[in-house]
Amino acid sequence: MESKYNKFIITFLAKLDDGDVFKNIITLLFSISAYLLLFGGIYLTVNGILGSDGFITSNITVDNIAVGTAIGSSIGLLLGFLISLISVWILFSILKKRSEQLKEVEYTGLIDYIFNKTLPKLILVIGELVFILVFYGGILQIIASLAGSNVYAPLGGFPSIILNMLPGMDIFSQYTITQVYGDYDYFSELITMGISNVVASFIILIAFYIYKEIYVYLLKLATNFIGFLPNFAIKLAIRTKNEN
Repeated sequence: MESKYNKFIITFLAKLDDGDVFKNIITLLFSISAYLLLFGGIYLTVNGILGSDGFITSNITVDNIAVGTAIGSSIGLLLGFLISLISVWILFSILKKRSEQLKEVEYTGLIDYIFNKTLPKLILVIGELVFILVFYGGILQIIASLAGSNVYAPLGGFPSIILNMLPGMDIFSQYTITQVYGDYDYFSELITMGISNVVASFIILIAFYIYKEIYVYLLKLATNFIGFLPNFAIKLAIRTKNEN
C-alpha cells in the first residue's frame, strides 16, 4: 500500500511539475462549458415554448388573436425552434473545437499558458459565440418581418449579457434582440433592424479579433516593462554606490 501510495504521489507531483494537471484543469473547464452550453441551450429552447409565459400561450392561443396572426406565429415557432437548436449546436461545436485546440498547445509554464495562450483563445471564443447569437437574432428578425408575426427566439437576450461584461464592448449591446416580432405596418423598420443585426454580427466578430490583438499588445508592453525593471534597478543601485 505504501509503495502504491508513493507511486501515486510521485506521479502526481511529476504531472504538477510538467504542467499536465493545470493544463488538464483548464481544458476540462472549456469542455464542461461546451456541454453546459449545449444542454442549457436545448433546455432553454424547449422550456420557452410551454407554460403560462411560453410562446404558445402568449402568441398562438391567446384570446381574440386573429387567425392569420396565429398561423404566422405558429410558423415563427417552428422556424425559431429549429434555428435555435441549430444555433445551439453551432455554439457547442465552436467551444468544443477551441477546447481541443487548446489541448494541443504546448505547455511551457502556468503564467504563459494562462495569459499568452488561454486568454487570447478565450477572447476569440467569446467573440465567435456573440457573433453567432447576434447573427441568429438578425435572421429571425428578418423572418418575422417577412411573416408579419412573432418568431420564437429564446436565445436572443444573451449577447447583451456577454457584451456588458467586457470593458468597451457594451456599445454593441444595442444589437441584441430580446423579442423578435413582425408587423407589416412597420415592415421597413423591422426588416432594417434584422439586416442591421446581421451586418453588426460581422462587425462584432472583427471587433473581438481587434480586442484580442489589443490584449496581446498590452501584455507584451507589460512583459517588457517587468523585464526592464530588474536591469534598471541594478544599474541605479550601482550608480548610487559609485557616487557614494
